[in-house]
Amino acid sequence: MRARLNLALQARNLVQALLNAGEVFEQSTDEQRQVLLPQQNMAPPDVDVWAGVVPLVLVTSFYRPLGDREQPRVAGPGQIWWIDPDTPEAFLETLHQVRWLDVIHMAAASDPGSRYRNLGPNGAAGYWWRPCGAGAGT
Repeated sequence: MRARLNLALQARNLVQALLNAGEVFEQSTDEQRQVLLPQQNMAPPDVDVWAGVVPLVLVTSFYRPLGDREQPRVAGPGQIWWIDPDTPEAFLETLHQVRWLDVIHMAAASDPGSRYRNLGPNGAAGYWWRPCGAGAGT
């Protein structure tokens, strides 16, 4: 769990930095920029409501029911992207959802109801993907 939490914090910082690099960051208020910019102590931001135009990336471990903080609410154009390191499955799934990791489950790729979709040759994050393993030319 500690390793997943450490990686979740690193992923949060990277994904947030990439989101901040977009042109809509300039539309953020000074208070929103203080929340979006990385903090030296890696403490989770203290936010009650998020209404910023840039999505806010948070790690679930610090918020209820696991942590001692209340989960922030979303208002206006705000979005919160959660990374959940509680279980290995939740961790991989949420890293995929925040576009830090491009996951495809080959058996589920043809199932339209699957959470793992074939997002094309470049995947969700713009990375090429290919089958690996026996018979895949690796």
